[in-house]
Amino acid sequence: MKNLIFNSVVLLHLLSLVNAQQSFTLKEAIQYAQKNSHSLNIQKLDILDAEDLLTEYKSIGMPKLTGNVSYNYFVDIPTNIFPDFISPSIYEVLFKENLLPRKDLNFGSGIPAQFGTKNNLTAKLDFSTLLFDGSFLVGLKAQKLYKDLIRKQINQSESEVRFQVTKAYMAVLAVQQNLGILDKNLSNLKKVYDEVNQIYKTGLTEKLDVDRLELSLQNLNTEKDKLLRIYEVTTLLLKFQMSFPLNEPIKVSENFNDLLNASLIQIEDKNFALDIQNRPEYSVIKQGIQLAEINVKRYKMSYVPSLFGFATAQRSLQRNDLFDRNSNKWFPTTIAGLSLNVPIFDGLATKAHISKAKTLLDRTRMQFEEFERGSNLAYDNAKLNYINAKNTLDSRGKTLLLAERIYQTSQTKFKSGVGSSLEVSTAERDMYSAQANVLDAQINLINAKVELEKSIGKL
Repeated sequence: MKNLIFNSVVLLHLLSLVNAQQSFTLKEAIQYAQKNSHSLNIQKLDILDAEDLLTEYKSIGMPKLTGNVSYNYFVDIPTNIFPDFISPSIYEVLFKENLLPRKDLNFGSGIPAQFGTKNNLTAKLDFSTLLFDGSFLVGLKAQKLYKDLIRKQINQSESEVRFQVTKAYMAVLAVQQNLGILDKNLSNLKKVYDEVNQIYKTGLTEKLDVDRLELSLQNLNTEKDKLLRIYEVTTLLLKFQMSFPLNEPIKVSENFNDLLNASLIQIEDKNFALDIQNRPEYSVIKQGIQLAEINVKRYKMSYVPSLFGFATAQRSLQRNDLFDRNSNKWFPTTIAGLSLNVPIFDGLATKAHISKAKTLLDRTRMQFEEFERGSNLAYDNAKLNYINAKNTLDSRGKTLLLAERIYQTSQTKFKSGVGSSLEVSTAERDMYSAQANVLDAQINLINAKVELEKSIGKL
């Protein structure tokens, strides 16, 4: 009774774990990864950063208005020294009228005088705006292109996420398929073992025949244990690629045979022809070339004069008693004007900037040429690998059929007493090897199709 209760509790626990597992198709796994990928989310923050940079750059050409209020209290009003221009004039008249004899006189160092009031209050508005700056206009276009470049880089990263998740998902499915085949072999071998064991008990066969089958069972169970550990590793890898919590259970719901059938394509299909513009890297590099070209143009526009407009409106209150309304009123000052900045010589800084920008442009163009060559090579290799994988699968499928027939024949002969257990064991190993080879070829075919889709930008 206790065992029954314990088994029931364990079963309920296992059922709760299964129900708690999140199940994903391949499409759902990719969508989950794209939504939760840390690297993609970081890049999406770069979009926000690019938008802020664009707004910040736009502010250079936007009108600006600032206000300022200042108050000064002069504890001691500044003293200025003025030359004594009164005394020389008076003495000059006296000399001319012969009222005094002409002589050299020292009129001192000047007359000290204080100007101003104790309290000065000033309120001011300053307005300025950029009317024309060629480098700013070109740079504004570059900032918009940079924002688009970030978006294209995200698309490229999403493509890589799809590729990595697909590979990891296929690995989990492959191990599951292998486990299914292994369980089927174990079930069949267990039936044969039971039959031979019964025959042995009747004395119609040797103990050696039973031992060989038992050894085969042990080997298959050992292989199953290894596969279960591999399944754990591949599942962890899938979780990692999906940015799925590593400590939570996950289940893949895609059917291996459905994916295999979907991978059987006609290589001459136009949908699998190379159009380099479909590759996500294409738009990224092209955008980089445009940015490099605009960068050259921006530095060249630095030689063009820039024009600014400005205006200032100011009101000033100057009183000895700040709150004496009968004293001085507010005195206005208003200024408006233009400022033209003409670059003449900057120590060859702009020339160096233009040279660096041209070097970057040349490097980006060379990278695009390498990308074109690499894309064609990747497509040719992926196409060839797919053809080889398909041919290999066809060949290994025929080998498996032959191995299964040999195994069935050897079993029939053994049960009829005209064959040996060694012959059965040999045929059994050959069949298992053929099954493994077929599964390996199936996985290679699916992966080859994934690589082919990636090479043409369809993944």
